[in-house]
Amino acid sequence: MGCVSSKSTTAIVAPTKPKVLVLGASGYIGKATLSNLVSRHGSRLDIFAGVRDVAKFGEMEGVQVVKADMGSDAPVLTSVLKDFDRVYIVTPGHIDRTQLALNAIRAAKAAGVQFVLQLSVLTTETDTIFGRQFQPVETEIKKSGLSYATVRLPLFIDNYYANAQAIKEQSTFYDPRDTSKPHTPVAVSDAGKASADILANPSKFAGKTFNLVMPSFTLADAAAAFTKTLGKNVTATTVPYPAAKEAFMGMGFPEWQVDGILELFKMSDEENPIMDYKSSGMSDIQMITGEKPLTVEQWVEANKAGFA
Repeated sequence: MGCVSSKSTTAIVAPTKPKVLVLGASGYIGKATLSNLVSRHGSRLDIFAGVRDVAKFGEMEGVQVVKADMGSDAPVLTSVLKDFDRVYIVTPGHIDRTQLALNAIRAAKAAGVQFVLQLSVLTTETDTIFGRQFQPVETEIKKSGLSYATVRLPLFIDNYYANAQAIKEQSTFYDPRDTSKPHTPVAVSDAGKASADILANPSKFAGKTFNLVMPSFTLADAAAAFTKTLGKNVTATTVPYPAAKEAFMGMGFPEWQVDGILELFKMSDEENPIMDYKSSGMSDIQMITGEKPLTVEQWVEANKAGFA
């Protein structure tokens, strides 16, 4: 009589990928972070954009879009965040952004989110417009009990695009700052790259605060970089602060935000060390990503099509 041998089999279930939400994803930092999450970590993460208006955001390859509003009632936002393991709170450029960020932190805590990355500013510890907005945010995330990291950002070098037409047509850009004083902005692309790498490896960076800046340069250095890259003489034209304020508001910036930006410009003129931040060793961007941040010359070269 034949003997039948049976072997038990166990189904192999693929491990679940961590679900990462970029909350407030419609701005420059949100989109740069999403792009880097997809290109650098897309094979091992499920990536989501949380936005107020899903239809307006549109589609982004490798990204699922969900409705998530920091201004929602607490139970609504908490319910959304319960679906995610890691959340990046990209605090918006809104006059009520302090409260919006606090709402998001508290909802993340209530939802049991495993890790939160919080966006802040380089001037958080100063008595400035932006500093006063973000001090309560950093205090809240520290006392929340959440596993978290904070990225502090300066102004963006990408703001030179506001002068693109002047550089194209007049071979100059306008700025109220002293052309000889150094400052350390950051490229949006580098800030997005560093943010993505933190979200992909949270245990490596938890409990830390990072200052994301590029190597310092002066407005004269920027003019020299444009001159070299575009093959024509580009200069920096100094304008009075009231004229700069009028120009910013003419571009649609709200007055509180313009006043905050000009406050930073004046800190640069006064040579406040916060505006010319220098790390004691390797830059935070390089420490996080393994890659050096862009220099002003490299950024201009990479973006020359927008100014030619």
